[in-house]
Amino acid sequence: MKSVFILVLCVLFALTSRSQSPGNDNHRNFPLIISIEFHSLSMPFKNKKLFSNIGIGIGTEVSHNGNRNWVQQFKVSWYGNRNVGGGLLVHSQAVWRPDIVSDAFGELKLGAGYLFAKRPKDSYKPTDKGWKNVGKKGKGMFVLPAGIGFGYDNFDQKTYISPYANYQFIIATKYNKSIPIVPFTLLEVGTRIHFED
Repeated sequence: MKSVFILVLCVLFALTSRSQSPGNDNHRNFPLIISIEFHSLSMPFKNKKLFSNIGIGIGTEVSHNGNRNWVQQFKVSWYGNRNVGGGLLVHSQAVWRPDIVSDAFGELKLGAGYLFAKRPKDSYKPTDKGWKNVGKKGKGMFVLPAGIGFGYDNFDQKTYISPYANYQFIIATKYNKSIPIVPFTLLEVGTRIHFED
């Protein structure tokens, strides 16, 4: 919880700070974002088996100020997890990208979304006549994703790519009655393809 508080403070500081991007920075809206994602039901940096649960993501983004340093991302991700079940995550995040050096940038992300998670095996519920199979049907949960990352963006007038990597910490609500809030983590590696105008 302490690290979540620190992350929120960093994001708030980032939102109130002036951008470090140069004035001649350009950004093309609606790039195609493609990513490979690794999912874990765990606290940040605690699961060494993260790379066994692979997924894919697709999305786009729109700049708030015409530059790459302040954008809104929209994404749909699917992941498979044999232990806790696969899921479909639809979310949007505000992204702040300060320049680090040359065309390299850092990223801070904060947003909200919806996760539909499936059970990995058949589930049962108690009834008057014993246990009843309810299948693998899943459930929807409201999620709050926050992330940190880095990437490279060398703007070009023609089509160009911008590779990135980030680590997301996701809090899901209404997981079940005994555990109302659970942490998920996603390690994401991908690229934004900015098409020629």
